[in-house]
Amino acid sequence: MAVTITTSQAPDAKPVYSNLILETTAKEIINVPNYRVPELVFGGSTTVEPGVGEIISPLLLCNTTATTVNVDVEVYRADENVFFNFVKNLPVPGYDTVALPLNGQFLKTGDILQASASVNFAIHSTLSFTLGQSEEDDVV
Repeated sequence: MAVTITTSQAPDAKPVYSNLILETTAKEIINVPNYRVPELVFGGSTTVEPGVGEIISPLLLCNTTATTVNVDVEVYRADENVFFNFVKNLPVPGYDTVALPLNGQFLKTGDILQASASVNFAIHSTLSFTLGQSEEDDVV
């Protein structure tokens, strides 16, 4: 379910980061919110507008153990109600770091990027991204 953020003005892209220690159960890295913003009308009402996230760095996966650990990274696309794999069983060698080039990917409201590892607490992940209100075209 999408989160809604109330703002005093439509936000620009705000830089955000995620640092997670992965487990065997998938953990959310990004969950793109909606935005409640003021309408430019008399009376001061608000409207809920969709958000957008852009991944601006590779996903860094650091194995803190001596043995190889496999990682799954997937995205839930809310519009299609489906999960898509970026990688499945990606081996991260012991005491090594793998950079997964996700930069440039866009996510919309309700989309979720998540990851899991074959061993609990072995993989540390780091990702930089932006979140902000989406501008949508009405052109069909």
